[in-house]
Amino acid sequence: MNIGKSKAYAILVFGAPMSGKTTFAEHFSDSLNASFYNFPKLAHEYKVDRKLALEMLKIAAKSKDTIIVEGEMETEEKRNEIRELFKNAGYKTVLIWVQTDLNAIKQRMRHHYKKLDEAKAALKDSYENIEAPSEAEEPLVISGKHTYQTQCKNVLSRLPGLKDE
Repeated sequence: MNIGKSKAYAILVFGAPMSGKTTFAEHFSDSLNASFYNFPKLAHEYKVDRKLALEMLKIAAKSKDTIIVEGEMETEEKRNEIRELFKNAGYKTVLIWVQTDLNAIKQRMRHHYKKLDEAKAALKDSYENIEAPSEAEEPLVISGKHTYQTQCKNVLSRLPGLKDE
C-alpha cells in the first residue's frame, strides 16, 4: 500500500504516553512504506534535541515522500510548528490523535516500568503536559485499544489520495 505521488502527506501521530501511538505509527509506516521519525527514540538513543530533529524533518520533506512523525507534539504550539514545517514544504498534514482511557494507560505503565513509583512519576510528568487538540486542528481520532487493522481501516477511509498498489 503506497500513497499516490500526486499528494505528499505528513502524518503526525500524538497522544498520551502509553496510548499506543508508537505502535500504530510503526505499523502504519510499514504498511505505507513511509519514513517514520520517532522523536523520543531520536532523543533517547541518538541524543538528538528538538531543534535538530526539526532540521532533519526539513531535509526529509524535500523528498516529497510520505512521512510519519510521532512524539514532541504534546501542545498545540508544538503540533503547529511541525505542521507549518510540512505545509511550507508542500505537504498535506494529517493529525492523528490516539486516545486511550487513563486506566488502560496506568495498566500499560505498570507493565512497562518495573517499579510502581517510576510508573507514577512518568505518568505524572508526561500526562500533565498533553493538550487535547483544538477543533481547528481537525484531528483524526483513533482508539489506542483497537487492533491495528481497525485503526488502519479507520484512518485510510478518511484520507483522500491513499490507494492500494
